[in-house]
Amino acid sequence: MKSFQELMMKHIRKHQLLDSGDLVLVGCSGGIDSMVLLHFLNANKEEFGISVAAVHIDHMLRGEESRQDRLFTEAVTKQWGIDCFSRAIPIPDILEERGGNKQQLCRSERYAYFQEIMKKTGASKLATAHHADDQLETILMSGLRGSLQDGDFGMRASRPFGTGSLIRPQLAVDKEQIAAYAEVHSVSYREDSSNAESAYARNRLRQRVLPLLKDENRQVSQNFVELAEDMQQDQQFLEDLAGEKLQRIILSSEGQIIFSAKSFRLEARALQKRMVLLLLNYLYNPKQIPVTRQLVEQLQEMMQSSSGTVFLHLPKNYVATRQYDTVFLNHQSLEQLEATAPVAIAAEWSPYYRGRRYRVMPFEGWEKPEEAVAWHFHAPQDSQFFLRSRKPGDRIQLAGMEQPKKLARLMIDEKIPVPMRESWPVITTDKNELLLVPGLRPSAMVSRHKRDGDNWVLIEQFYRV
Repeated sequence: MKSFQELMMKHIRKHQLLDSGDLVLVGCSGGIDSMVLLHFLNANKEEFGISVAAVHIDHMLRGEESRQDRLFTEAVTKQWGIDCFSRAIPIPDILEERGGNKQQLCRSERYAYFQEIMKKTGASKLATAHHADDQLETILMSGLRGSLQDGDFGMRASRPFGTGSLIRPQLAVDKEQIAAYAEVHSVSYREDSSNAESAYARNRLRQRVLPLLKDENRQVSQNFVELAEDMQQDQQFLEDLAGEKLQRIILSSEGQIIFSAKSFRLEARALQKRMVLLLLNYLYNPKQIPVTRQLVEQLQEMMQSSSGTVFLHLPKNYVATRQYDTVFLNHQSLEQLEATAPVAIAAEWSPYYRGRRYRVMPFEGWEKPEEAVAWHFHAPQDSQFFLRSRKPGDRIQLAGMEQPKKLARLMIDEKIPVPMRESWPVITTDKNELLLVPGLRPSAMVSRHKRDGDNWVLIEQFYRV
């Protein structure tokens, strides 16, 4: 079996975790994992061409015990000639004042302090002491929560952090190898009593499941580290490819994200989910707005068709709208949208309105353009046509119905959001006869196929995305 030294050196070089000239800040709790990492990096700093410092947080959760952890860490680092930065953060008081999840609060406060010290010292790397058993536990925990497919497969060997990078040099070794190193080199450390508490799911996995797995295969943790690296490489490739595909189909205009549902669903299902995640990242900071699997699946599902109109309310007053094939993602104020003044429609294209433009021309001599829908109808030769917002009292004659239907009622039936109803466009004749409610319904006056007597053509063209 390879030695601790060999495994660490190979892992660090393979992932290029250290560069000559780095100041490496090591997160030290005083426990065996972090004290061994600090000792190893300090003992090999000349070979790596680096300098080393330590940073410690007392979360004040275990009273005198955690205070002694801080004093211990400061004393040992002084003995080893290593600068140590430490701070006590009153997590219990913050929890009482703000509430929230204790573990998440500890993590956010701890990493905020790490970033502060990185900036203060000019450190380029923050090294944490996660090891191979931690990687296995992380993957198992993600599997238990059902979140394996929502992000990285386990922890990465390095990632951007603060003014530099967060690195995990010890992923190459497991707890047993760390303990052996501590014994050989007489590395002193303190035990955290909370690690033995069975109230935490991770501790239960560590105490009950990992020993069983290691009985089956001593190398199980290292095997999962290698699996995680392979999966992360595959994940990164798919994410990069999804980004390229999305850039090809997306069109952003006037604060909206617009694209074709058909173009989206032509991509492999493995890419579609990642494309949806990227779309949501355009709208939100993922650290502030949790993106649920349900939301991703709903967005993905609404793009599996190009018929009808579908709405999906998103967090922070965003709305996803698919009108036939065109998908819009935009911010929707809770206030009523301003109505649009009537626009005359003739043989020249109207301006784009909600992703569409229109023209009306006599049937004789017309040619259907690309990405367009043609509606045939009959009207007097001297008729005029308009695009305007809905008005109170508007009615539409639908095919198969004896009486015209109130447009307000149609919008309720079609579940159009209230703020959008007043400004929804309609296309009418100069006698206020509704020809088309874009994105909803055509009237019985128009037909996709020419009928006897039809002498006009209404052409609807979508954004070409």
